[in-house]
Amino acid sequence: MRTVVIDPGHGGIDRNGLYTTAPNKMFRFPDGTTLYEGVINRQVAGLLYHLLDTYPNIRPVFTVNPHDPRDISLRQRVKVANSYHDSILISIHHNAGGGSGAEIFTNPGQTSSDRLATMIFDQLSPIYSKYSLPMRPDHSDGDPDKESAFYVLRKTKGVAVLLEYGFFDSERDRKLITDANFQKKVAYATFQAIKKFVELQR
Repeated sequence: MRTVVIDPGHGGIDRNGLYTTAPNKMFRFPDGTTLYEGVINRQVAGLLYHLLDTYPNIRPVFTVNPHDPRDISLRQRVKVANSYHDSILISIHHNAGGGSGAEIFTNPGQTSSDRLATMIFDQLSPIYSKYSLPMRPDHSDGDPDKESAFYVLRKTKGVAVLLEYGFFDSERDRKLITDANFQKKVAYATFQAIKKFVELQR
């Protein structure tokens, strides 16, 4: 059985209604709507967990439960991932900075993480194409994932992929990334890729 560690990036809303990652990773639109990245991350993470939990050869676990609003440290997230032998870390995020669409990151170099990232990219691409949102690849090394030495990618011993499902500060993206049906679709596509990857590794 392969352990998949699902990492919902950043924090959630606590019992007092406060966003635990504030003032970072949040954006207020001109119409007054405020999006909290950590909240959206937790929604997708929960959907992915329930899908993976239906598959007999995968054991899903969280770095932090979506119902837990704490923004735990990067070190703690990696500690959870590394506590399981041969685990797969899926770190779930939504980007910011004025762009649009999805990105997939792995640590620099060619590893099994790149193969999983490519499978996820291939599963997500038709969904984003349908909604006229871009996939944002980097094919400079022959595959579509972008490479960056993010702490959770660099320090995780096993396979590790960081997903950015859209831009939470984008007018173009916001209606989709907060839509329950869209979240279900991207979670299912991610699940299908992970399942295929695990089956090929058996």
